[in-house]
Amino acid sequence: MPPRRKINLLPQNNFESSTVGKFLQWAISIGRWIVVFTELVVICAFLSRFYFDTKLANLFDDIKQKKAIVASTANFEETFRNTQSKLKEIRTLLTGEIKPSIIITEISNLLPGNVSLTSFSVDKNNLSLVGYSLSKSGLQSFWQNLTKYTKISNLSLNNISSRKEGLPGISFEVSATIEK
Repeated sequence: MPPRRKINLLPQNNFESSTVGKFLQWAISIGRWIVVFTELVVICAFLSRFYFDTKLANLFDDIKQKKAIVASTANFEETFRNTQSKLKEIRTLLTGEIKPSIIITEISNLLPGNVSLTSFSVDKNNLSLVGYSLSKSGLQSFWQNLTKYTKISNLSLNNISSRKEGLPGISFEVSATIEK
């Protein structure tokens, strides 16, 4: 077998020390590192894809679970919101409502000793009182107390007469508008 010969295609005359030779030598060595670095980046991107695919699949599973939870609680939430709105309406109605028990208590405190009420009615914003007094001064005192009472207005004495069936005293009927 004949001896092997080395084949060198680059010129032998100080080509390596020339500018083109130095550039070619630099390009070959740097090019090799660029190729290795590029392959490293591509391999890292390829391997990271598995990690991100797994993470994406987990996120889709979490979203499905959370959608199921939201869907299962939607009926409860709707009921809860309806109840809240009804409570809000009731609260507004109750704050604007006239409380007859308070008015009854306060008006009964205005009654003199010889005046009694036989009927007391509160209808929306209207107040109606029916009663009798054993004396004119008692009725006059009650009327003055009612005119000073700030929770009513448009006070009027609708009917005044002597009591029937031979009973002593004066029957009266008073109407007023209740202030809010």
